[in-house]
Amino acid sequence: MFNFFKKKKPNAVKKIFKFELELTALVLAYEVARADGIISDPELKILLQEIRKIAPTVNKDDQTILEIVEQFSSNSVSFHEFIEDINKNLSKNEKLSLITILWEVAFADLVLEVDEEKLIRRISDLIYVKDMDVLKIKDKVKSKKI
Repeated sequence: MFNFFKKKKPNAVKKIFKFELELTALVLAYEVARADGIISDPELKILLQEIRKIAPTVNKDDQTILEIVEQFSSNSVSFHEFIEDINKNLSKNEKLSLITILWEVAFADLVLEVDEEKLIRRISDLIYVKDMDVLKIKDKVKSKKI
């Protein structure tokens, strides 16, 4: 989807593909962070923690990856293309991990906005994560924040 890198060696292709999937997840997390119109410092901190996990994969610094995420977030009309990649390539456990990150971003500022929850629930539905699992993850993340 992102196609940042052309003409890579075959052994680098897997790393790039994995990076693109992780970047897709970051774009969705960024969407949750900005759902209420403001990206708070705690939300940005969580996003940067996740970015630091993938930065070494492609030898990019945190700020460059954040700029890429911001660019895709502001330029995308719909995130259905991201959803398609997730559904095709992530396992159930990876999808649950993604939902966990989304809830962590939503609860980062200790205020769960209605728009944040709606977006997470919508994404969860589109990637076929059961509502029961979504609510369990929500409760688990929320209990860590209290």
